[in-house]
Amino acid sequence: MIHTLITIDGASFVLAPTQDADQLCEELESAAASTGTVVRFEAAGHRIVRSLITPRSRVIITEEEVTLNSEDTVMSLSQSGNWDLL
Repeated sequence: MIHTLITIDGASFVLAPTQDADQLCEELESAAASTGTVVRFEAAGHRIVRSLITPRSRVIITEEEVTLNSEDTVMSLSQSGNWDLL
């Protein structure tokens, strides 16, 4: 399974498995070439995210192959990147 993480101006989101990362990249590129466009995508947990992308926006997309087996523990945290483990 591919785990895709997108970070926009410091806010990170895990993409939903149904979200096409290549299409999203194209939309982000088009938005960055404009004076500003809102880009919509689906994050994990059925969250819809809308972000205003401008030529000054900083976007990083990473993909990682992950394998989960029955012995793995999955912990779900807020996808906004604003959480504290203490």
